[in-house]
Amino acid sequence: MTDNRENLIRRIRGRIGSVLDPDVANAILNIIVKELADYEVTERCTDLIVPDGANEKILKRYCACLRLDGKSEGTVYQYNRTLVRLSQSIPKPYTEMGVYDLRYFLAMEKERGLSGRTLETTRANLSAFFQWMTNEDMIQKNPCLNINKIKYTDECRLPFSDTEMDALRGACKTKKERTIIEMLASTGLRVSELVQLDVTDIDMNSNAVRVRHGKGDKERITYMTDVAKKHYQAYLYGRKEMHPAAITNRCGDRLTANGIRMILKKIGNRAGVENVHPHRFRRTFATGLANRGMDVQEVGKLLGHANINTTMVYVHTDDKAVKMSYSKYAV
Repeated sequence: MTDNRENLIRRIRGRIGSVLDPDVANAILNIIVKELADYEVTERCTDLIVPDGANEKILKRYCACLRLDGKSEGTVYQYNRTLVRLSQSIPKPYTEMGVYDLRYFLAMEKERGLSGRTLETTRANLSAFFQWMTNEDMIQKNPCLNINKIKYTDECRLPFSDTEMDALRGACKTKKERTIIEMLASTGLRVSELVQLDVTDIDMNSNAVRVRHGKGDKERITYMTDVAKKHYQAYLYGRKEMHPAAITNRCGDRLTANGIRMILKKIGNRAGVENVHPHRFRRTFATGLANRGMDVQEVGKLLGHANINTTMVYVHTDDKAVKMSYSKYAV
């Protein structure tokens, strides 16, 4: 049976969409969705019983399929986290969720303060999941097909400046901290790749770093600078444990991605540098190579990108560089 709430929202959308700015119209619709949700919880959802473990079984099966498709553990984690939140917010089986339920969930996620970019990622994750359920004949139609992409302002994500990099290096207190900074800055590794790196993956003679656990299980070779090698050797030779991991935690086990994030955050606080996270080093790596004249396709190969357009997103060109190039090439 057609959801009466969805019919109402569709009629309201048609009326206000022609007289209001799209952003204002969407804001009003979000308010309406949340208000109707309070009423529906009483009328339709309180007597709904979710079979024990029903959603968990579906989610486990979905995550297994993602792994078979070559998705990284980081990607699987992101999908899993989104769908767990969905199940917690909408107390019904995934197979019974409709477009209204998903709109309500996205509205509540926005209320939590999520950015437009993150909301769009969440919407895309939901759409992929329900499309998979459709393909698996669990449901007849993907309810996300009726939810438009969420517009957002594409903010300029800047690399570290030379001054910021100097400050971060100067704020390192241990050989491990300096090694993490230098490895990320000189190799372009993802944080997931760095934590999976083994000592045997690093060739001290050629400075080559073999990435065996890249995104989509792709292997590639990147390189570290002589400076990075010097600091890594100093860290490695001073290490007591014999763990195969290239970088270990204080207990002698493989360092985790969250562990690296926490270390970088502490270094950033000491250095007075904001927004210090692993991926920003990757952006700095790409921008530095491109600005020094390296071919963008070669930069993409080091980053593990299959599409040059993806690499271009990582490369930041400031207005000063554009002006200098214009002065050089303009007639």
